[in-house]
Amino acid sequence: MADKKPKYYKLKPRGLKGETWQQIVLAWKNGLSDREAAFRASEDTGQYLTEKDVKEIVANSAEIAALRDYLMNDIVSQAKLNIADNIREGNVSTSKWYLERKAPDEFSSKAAVAFEGAVIGLTMEEKQAEIDKLLESFGVGSEEGESDGSRKV
Repeated sequence: MADKKPKYYKLKPRGLKGETWQQIVLAWKNGLSDREAAFRASEDTGQYLTEKDVKEIVANSAEIAALRDYLMNDIVSQAKLNIADNIREGNVSTSKWYLERKAPDEFSSKAAVAFEGAVIGLTMEEKQAEIDKLLESFGVGSEEGESDGSRKV
């Protein structure tokens, strides 16, 4: 019994080896760009292709363009499903990671610091006074005895 060829095989452009076409499709399935697909196919099959060659293949066939888009999005979909599966299985670290990115207002681990008042247009002395006030509000005093205005923090 002969091996059954994948459905995408019938879309193989003329002049392209079957093995080269399979490598391009495999690259797209793994989320690689046209440039990366051309490199991988060239390296693995010996049929030299450039990014321009792959882009022309895509531009000349709406079916191939649709196939490429589908395959390139497949890896993203799979990653989303893996995350969802981990959350459903009770993986707390994945759940925290997901919430920190999807609901940062409620779950972000980064603290926001608000600063009120404008510093633009102030003289150096006024800026220093604002800095001193800010440091005092955090309970940090300025270093005394610095004649050149610098301080040790």
